[in-house]
Amino acid sequence: MLDYRYNTFVTLVETKSYTRTAEIINFTQPAVTKHIQFIEKELNTTLVRYDDRVVSITNEGLYLYDKIKQLQSQINQIKQSLNNQTTLTIGASKTIGEYLISNIIEEYSDQYPMVNISLMVDHTDHLLSALKTHKIDLALISGPVDDDLFVKDIFYTDRIVLACSNNHHLANQTVDINDIKDEKLLIREDGSGLQDAINNKLHSFNLHINDFINRQTVGNIKLAKSLVKKGQSIAFFYEAAIHHDLNNKKISQIKLNNFNELQPFYLVKQQYLLNPATQSFIEKLTKDIHNIFKNDYNINKKTN
Repeated sequence: MLDYRYNTFVTLVETKSYTRTAEIINFTQPAVTKHIQFIEKELNTTLVRYDDRVVSITNEGLYLYDKIKQLQSQINQIKQSLNNQTTLTIGASKTIGEYLISNIIEEYSDQYPMVNISLMVDHTDHLLSALKTHKIDLALISGPVDDDLFVKDIFYTDRIVLACSNNHHLANQTVDINDIKDEKLLIREDGSGLQDAINNKLHSFNLHINDFINRQTVGNIKLAKSLVKKGQSIAFFYEAAIHHDLNNKKISQIKLNNFNELQPFYLVKQQYLLNPATQSFIEKLTKDIHNIFKNDYNINKKTN
């Protein structure tokens, strides 16, 4: 077991506040200071700086924090193994969590009943933060991932679709991207994988999302679909989120000239050895993911 003072250090790193840390661990603020000083003396290095009432963590402190979180995760795995219990916490972007992996998780739970599995659905920034702090075991990201701290592998490729109502004046047409700049465009919130992917693709046209003046942020996929179906708004979706609507002709598509529709989905994980539950889930995911829409259409488009 780790010395309790190292838990104090972890809390301080996560809160960046001596006062808040003292409240969380139920110690006095001077005691928190002594805990940090003890560790710094034991390791003969500076971990924390406090200047002008601002807490900052040194590179050595960040290194120690990451190693402690790894040890805590491994200790928890040992405890679970001794108690014949295992937990698996998966983080997933909204499209993946709501439209892609529910059946896979259900089948995995049936196959491994001793694994307590939970799912966190959030946008990319929050998921990568949760992975860094070991709150989740792996992240399934539906957009670009630029963080070099993790191992990332493509596990799926989806198509970005610009959708509109069936009676929209651009429905089922092919247009240039400048032709939609004056349309009412629904966009996802900052930090969303889809929005990050669209921003990257707009960059190839020397455009930015801010060039679309008549835009509105909608963070809920189902609400965005409803607004598109009922009104004159248009919106980008991953095909996984609207494939039933397209197949049942409840929604239409606007094709864009020279727009690269394909976007990889990434499985993001820590660089150290994974626990058996995480590894077995990854194996099932990569094996079964391409069969999800097999009866509808081949959603996993391949680049020619």
